[in-house]
Amino acid sequence: MDTFYKSAEQYYSEMINTLEDTDTSEHSIIRNALSPASYVFSQISLILDEIPKMIFAKSALENDYIETLEQRCAEMGIYRKQATKATGIIRILGNKNAVFPEQSIVTTKSGKTYMTQEKIIIDENGVGYANIAASDYGSSYNCSEGDIYIMPVKYSGIFTIANEEKIDNGYDIETAEALYNRYILKVQTPATSGNKYHYEQWALEVTGVGFAKCIPGAGNVKVIIANSNKRAANDELIKEVYSHINEVRPILAGTLTAVTVKEITINITANVEIDSSVILGDVQNIFTSAAKEYLSNKVYTTKKVSLAKLGGILVDIDGVIDYAELKINNGTSNITLGDEEIAVIGSVSLGVI
Repeated sequence: MDTFYKSAEQYYSEMINTLEDTDTSEHSIIRNALSPASYVFSQISLILDEIPKMIFAKSALENDYIETLEQRCAEMGIYRKQATKATGIIRILGNKNAVFPEQSIVTTKSGKTYMTQEKIIIDENGVGYANIAASDYGSSYNCSEGDIYIMPVKYSGIFTIANEEKIDNGYDIETAEALYNRYILKVQTPATSGNKYHYEQWALEVTGVGFAKCIPGAGNVKVIIANSNKRAANDELIKEVYSHINEVRPILAGTLTAVTVKEITINITANVEIDSSVILGDVQNIFTSAAKEYLSNKVYTTKKVSLAKLGGILVDIDGVIDYAELKINNGTSNITLGDEEIAVIGSVSLGVI
């Protein structure tokens, strides 16, 4: 691609190119008069070089012009999905008629905070249930069953609180790459009225959906989804997808079924030889994080958990000399996933050679 950029010195040289018998040295009147314009022209030429990077979706993504990428996508009716707050329910145990106020703060051991959404009066059985919402947006506020159990402020007659079910409906703002992929799906796939690509686009429009696959059949359409956190979708998200598609799809288009992917837990064991610069616990933590990233990125699309890939990740960790007896789910074979399956990290256990 041709470039517009020229330095200020280049512009100045062009300006004085036709001047003869005139002092154009560093401190001359001509130099002082023309230098400001040279710098302005140079700055403008730099901006002109950036414009082509901004106006096309792919180059906007590659050059981190996210706002212009959003504008390009919006022209096609594709809008960036915003972050959501994780919400759930806590069970409260206490004396009959004890009050747990609205906007009470509850937390996890790690300090994630949530607020109750209504005032709760404990019933005659000593139990109450309150809706809670995370204090901020994003997936970092998702948590497992029983993680929320701390009350920073104590209330008279209230004994304990806890979430009885996991919370997994907090989503980060859609990544620029995911937004671009939805744009490409729309402009480069033949989404005619009610074909499989249309169903996938409709599903991906729902906040919280990160993957969608449509399997059409005789008189029925099946849509398989995963959430934006690359995990199985909860019932609430499945219902949202079903309702949204049902609203926009052609009438009498057959029976619609929306389901979530099935999570396949990947447990990894191995023995490692390490040098004196690291300790086993640190190596295990680093490997767990890297393996999780591998499963949620590469395996998410290839549908294959490779023993060799995991071995490569392990031996690439600083301080790891070699490894042996690497196993996935207690076996030494690769694992191939079905269309409706995704791999999620389970336990990781490393020993020493």
